Amino acid sequence: MNYKNKIWFDAPASCWEQVHPIGNGNLGAMIWGTEEEKLGLNLDTLWSGVARDTNNYHAKEYLKPVRQEIFAANYAKAAEMIEQHMLGEFGENYLPMGNLRICPAEDDNGKKVKNEERLQDYQRVLDLDAGVVTVSYKKGDASYEREYFASYPDHLIGIRYTSSHKMNLMFSFESELFHVTEQLPDGVRMRGQCPEHVEPSYLESDEPVIWGTQGIRFVTELHVIRTDGTVVSDKKGFGIYHASYCELSLQSVSGSRKNPLKVKNIAKVKKSYRELKAAHKKDYRTLFRRVKVDLGKTKEIPTDQRLKLLKEGKEDPDLYALFFQYGRYLLIASSREGTETANLQGIWNWEMRAPWSSNYTTNINVEMNYWPAQICNLSECMEPYFSLLKDLAQNGAKTAQVHFGCRGFCVGHNTDFWRITNPVGVPYGKSEGVKGSSLYAFFVLSGQWMCQELWKAYEYKKDLEFLKEFAYPILKEAVLFTIDWLVEYKGRYMTCPSASPENQFRTESGISSISMGCTMDMSIVREIFTNFEKAYLELKKYKCLSDTMSKDGEKILAEIEERREKLLPYQIGADGRLMEWIYPFEETEPGHRHISHAYGLFPGEEFRRDGKLKEACKKSIEYRLSHGGGHTGWSCAWIANLFAVLGDGEQAYFYMKTLLTRSICDNMWTSHPPFQIDANFAGTMAMAQMFVQELDGDVKILPAIPKEWKEGSVSGLCLHGNKTIDIEWKDQNITYKIRHTRLKS
Repeated sequence: MNYKNKIWFDAPASCWEQVHPIGNGNLGAMIWGTEEEKLGLNLDTLWSGVARDTNNYHAKEYLKPVRQEIFAANYAKAAEMIEQHMLGEFGENYLPMGNLRICPAEDDNGKKVKNEERLQDYQRVLDLDAGVVTVSYKKGDASYEREYFASYPDHLIGIRYTSSHKMNLMFSFESELFHVTEQLPDGVRMRGQCPEHVEPSYLESDEPVIWGTQGIRFVTELHVIRTDGTVVSDKKGFGIYHASYCELSLQSVSGSRKNPLKVKNIAKVKKSYRELKAAHKKDYRTLFRRVKVDLGKTKEIPTDQRLKLLKEGKEDPDLYALFFQYGRYLLIASSREGTETANLQGIWNWEMRAPWSSNYTTNINVEMNYWPAQICNLSECMEPYFSLLKDLAQNGAKTAQVHFGCRGFCVGHNTDFWRITNPVGVPYGKSEGVKGSSLYAFFVLSGQWMCQELWKAYEYKKDLEFLKEFAYPILKEAVLFTIDWLVEYKGRYMTCPSASPENQFRTESGISSISMGCTMDMSIVREIFTNFEKAYLELKKYKCLSDTMSKDGEKILAEIEERREKLLPYQIGADGRLMEWIYPFEETEPGHRHISHAYGLFPGEEFRRDGKLKEACKKSIEYRLSHGGGHTGWSCAWIANLFAVLGDGEQAYFYMKTLLTRSICDNMWTSHPPFQIDANFAGTMAMAQMFVQELDGDVKILPAIPKEWKEGSVSGLCLHGNKTIDIEWKDQNITYKIRHTRLKS
């Protein structure tokens, strides 16, 4: 076996964190590779809930009193008022579909095999280059092989079993969702329905799951494509007997946001298994093979052993290249055109009440998922993100008006399949928010942050139609909310109420997360002002504006300029650190996982253009780290990015190594803990920025390469203006080539 770009094991998975994930953005599976196989199944549209208005129609009347409390420095009181009166309902949960069981049988009656012989010569491999999982082993004098792939072109999972001896297999579905199964002439079908509500796992509830009859319905079918065995389907179940091979397809469909109860019929597969696999590989490789990375020789030992050796201090540069490409694989597998956005677990979740509901946390996590898409030549994978943003802009217009009396749109720190936009914190069926929820709930500039990718997408592709028809209208509504959200206090415009995500401070009034003019807020405000202005001037330059658009744009620019001149400046403390809040509050957790005041350094760019702010930000990062910061997977990956843009390759490498030795599962999923996929994507982005960076037309080649990566190559990373770059280096000798069109596979 060629071990390059392969994650592999010499034993079946014993826990979820050892499985191999496959996916096509819509349908996902987790493969254990056990003799009695279990495929954990996910469908991107299976969420709890129904479409409903989760806004709080009394919130607006409390905005002025809350601001008055903040101006009076009664921050704890302000937080309490927000919790009680200004939040809406929590979002819903992304749910597991269930499992497909494939069990060997001894006889035609479906009796399970009792043979206790050990599996020999076992290999379980995820081939990143092909997007295929294979399992092979011997037992006694028989050899067995399996393969699995998730096809985007044909919207299915392909399964193939082969054996040197005749085999008997039984197939069945199981699910925690309400479901029934029925036998088909050539397979088995599962019909099911999601609950109408599932309470977040971090809330205590007497009835955490409410079923009802209006939840999303789904249908999943397993069909035999071809076999040399006998297919038996009756009341006893579905089985294939006396077969040396069998090829199957698994498909699933569900209701939609508009019609949760309406499920389309599943189309019969007309292609052969060979044709399905070929179409899958061609489609997948069109994306995956655009970027290649080589950091040295691949160690020919199982991946979990490589990770163990890395933890023991043994260097393995190629393991980082594998991690980089795995991040790209996961994005392709969990985010394709027409599918839902990659969530906290990508697409792979096995719990009814998953950590943080396995939904979209918009105060960093969903944005982090898509950091590497543009630079890593996967712009097509951005489509679900942009689709989500478009929906949020529509729904968020109501929240902006109802909650805050503002134009434009806003998004709270959390959203879901149903596109809620309100600040969350009120349990289902209740009227008051959860005590302490302001810690995370009241961050209302998430939509503005998400808009960052709109201008970036234009910088990379230079697509005027995208800018005019899609990006600009959303940027316009985002900036209108921002203008209205600012409040003038002591001659300065600032956000109020304002929170630095999930962090708290201590004052005489008590502990609070709520104040005004937090640094992250002010960075986002300046960024959305700048990006709207750039977008408007670009459309004006190329004469893409109608008279109405031009008139409206000029009016908005005037409003921006009036506020920009009086924006609250960034605060630098006596010790030289960039301050997180408007005043030098005492932090309750100096080593907090969020480092939100560094936003202007990365993912923003503003601080990179100002030496004083850049240095102050660096000191803040170092202070946070000296008190234990970066202790979660995604936070560690963020820090690697921050050091990369600071040009500190050794520190960027240190935190990449920390990520791969402290916050990673055996299958290379990253862990918060528990499993959370955002650090996979952020880690891939950090490595991309170690290879190349671009700011204001200035391209930096290998700006943060550590001494441990003495030689290597990377090709196909994207630059602005529809360009890619190929780089090779050995010691201090660097060669590179810029191509003016995207590389083709």
